Amino acid sequence: MAFLVNLPIVPSAGRRVANSGLAFGLFATLSACGEPLVDQQFRGKSLWQFSGGLEISDSKLTSSTELRIAMFWNPKGDTGTDPTQYVEQLSSGLVGLASTPFLLNMYEYPGAEHIARTPSGLSRGFAVGRILVYLDDDHNGRYSSSDSFIGVLPNRVFLYVPEELPAWATPTGGVLPAGIYPIALPQRCDAQVTPGNDPANCGVKLGTSCKIDSGCGTNGVCLRETDVPWPTGYCAVADSASTVCRPSQSSYYGVPKYGLSPSDVKGYYLQSCQADLDCAKSGAGRNAGLYVCDKGLHACVPNAGGKLPVGGMQLIEPFCMGGS
Repeated sequence: MAFLVNLPIVPSAGRRVANSGLAFGLFATLSACGEPLVDQQFRGKSLWQFSGGLEISDSKLTSSTELRIAMFWNPKGDTGTDPTQYVEQLSSGLVGLASTPFLLNMYEYPGAEHIARTPSGLSRGFAVGRILVYLDDDHNGRYSSSDSFIGVLPNRVFLYVPEELPAWATPTGGVLPAGIYPIALPQRCDAQVTPGNDPANCGVKLGTSCKIDSGCGTNGVCLRETDVPWPTGYCAVADSASTVCRPSQSSYYGVPKYGLSPSDVKGYYLQSCQADLDCAKSGAGRNAGLYVCDKGLHACVPNAGGKLPVGGMQLIEPFCMGGS
């Protein structure tokens, strides 16, 4: 079960976060079995944490294989999917067994070396992080060129904004308050999409639970899985060449580049939102915490599951629709 917890941001010495009383969402998913592996060395109270289990697909990885899991920040921000160019946040790293649930703690905010920068080296005012798994082949406790990446949390990045950013400065195209946010990929960014044409949302109650497409009405589809599961099903309207009616009271989500959507579908019109509570309305037929309001898409999306696929070279979803 996934849930959100709000904690105050407490800036570290020498670092200012706008509106220091602001609360940010602590993104955490708990594994359904076993106790999470905790770091053996206590390093103080964590700012936030992510927990879950590993989904092993490589037979060469046994239950006793030691894996290293850490947060990596992309110096290019919203472009580039080569993890060897990312910067590891060493304080987040932990060693776990391939058979054991994990608990990734963040004990400090990303540093200057983690912030996205322009080609000339100027700060862009935000950082984009991904949870990656690798084999620490040289046993030096950090990623190095001789090590091998073998896993990445799919379809999710963590966006760190030390101070509120205006829309023109953000990678999502909208105002972002200070905080740390998990956001779904791909983001719309500045991509042009076909606007909605029906204020009645084509007769589809977006975001409601479903089991099959017919449960969403004539114009709806039931999302069960793209590259992450959609718990209890999710009624949406698909955007394809044959789509005639498009909801205008909705938010647009482009299909993941490496997802499981039909080949003719370009995206989906989802339930729009401004806060997590908008995604847990009474009568929606879903448990609190299963869906959250994405700060970039302003759409209700699944609270990312705790399963992190591991095995072989992982394809990393681009930040933006149509990105690389």
